Amino acid sequence: MIFYDMDSLAEKQGINNKYLLTAAVAARARALSEQKGRTLDEDNEKFISTALQEFDLGAVRLSPERESAPENGAESESGHV
Repeated sequence: MIFYDMDSLAEKQGINNKYLLTAAVAARARALSEQKGRTLDEDNEKFISTALQEFDLGAVRLSPERESAPENGAESESGHV
């Protein structure tokens, strides 16, 4: 498992609230775990690792206008999480 510094990840995402980011990452991990037929990559042992990696790479971003609702505020390239 790769360890991420939430402060630097929040700065990279342009968010000034690391707790909001934590909630969004948790929501993304939950959404990944609920997708039917989805399997994990062999190098990532947990959904939380995949979610953190997606946020780190910029594949999923929080939109500023939705910071008040983290469970609906994460967006991926294919749409809302």
